[in-house]
Amino acid sequence: MSDFTFFITLLFSTILFGAIIGAYYGTAQYRIQFGLPLVTADCICPSCRHRLSLCHQIPIVSYILLKGKCHYCHTPIPIRYPLTEGLFLGWYVLTYCLFHRFPFIYLALWYLFVCIMLIARSRRQLHPLVKGLAIMTAYHFTISLLYIAVYAASYGTLLLPK
Repeated sequence: MSDFTFFITLLFSTILFGAIIGAYYGTAQYRIQFGLPLVTADCICPSCRHRLSLCHQIPIVSYILLKGKCHYCHTPIPIRYPLTEGLFLGWYVLTYCLFHRFPFIYLALWYLFVCIMLIARSRRQLHPLVKGLAIMTAYHFTISLLYIAVYAASYGTLLLPK
């Protein structure tokens, strides 16, 4: 695989991962604030409590397609959700583009960013914060293993290729 193809493949993966983590962060922040469980099978509209279908949960894209309103009750969706998703997506893409040859650096920066954001927004609620950090740690650990495996398979090493 050429360096360019490898870069673009991981860039696309980074875009997806950044938006998904941003969406989960927004959900976790809301659930921590109201003392709700952080892991559930369903996502719901906070206004009408209707279960959201998978196509209504696509980060940023769903907000645009739904014109910023719930599909079911037409209540406006707060702009903070797509902005948060965009912030995470932007940070993940920026750090990947700057440090794409050093996977441990951009993976550590991603994780550090999530931890700082969760701690800053936890409002001193320790138990949900610990749960949120544990969940984000599991996500980032899994993704880190995948990125490192792809990097090592492509270059045969985790060190900077010659």
